[in-house]
Amino acid sequence: MRVEVSPEAVGHVLAAGGSLWVWAAYPRLCCSGTPAYMHASTTGPRSDLPFRRLRHPDLAIWFRAPGGREPSVLEIGMRGRRDPKVEAYWDGCRFAL
Repeated sequence: MRVEVSPEAVGHVLAAGGSLWVWAAYPRLCCSGTPAYMHASTTGPRSDLPFRRLRHPDLAIWFRAPGGREPSVLEIGMRGRRDPKVEAYWDGCRFAL
């Protein structure tokens, strides 16, 4: 898996302590067949499930994928201007394929 992080996201995560957690999760209330959406946060999720550390020169990125699958490219970027938030993309998509 290749990890690509935008310069804006690197700055945001470093300002928040340098650690980023990325995971895919299914919505709580959903219909069958709903995909797992990607989540990213500078604070760990409320979960006891294991995360594994990904290699990145500047950040400590912790990743957990559904069912052990992995994207070819995990992209990390920023969204929003007033209240910017870090986002993760699974091969360019907001949901895990």
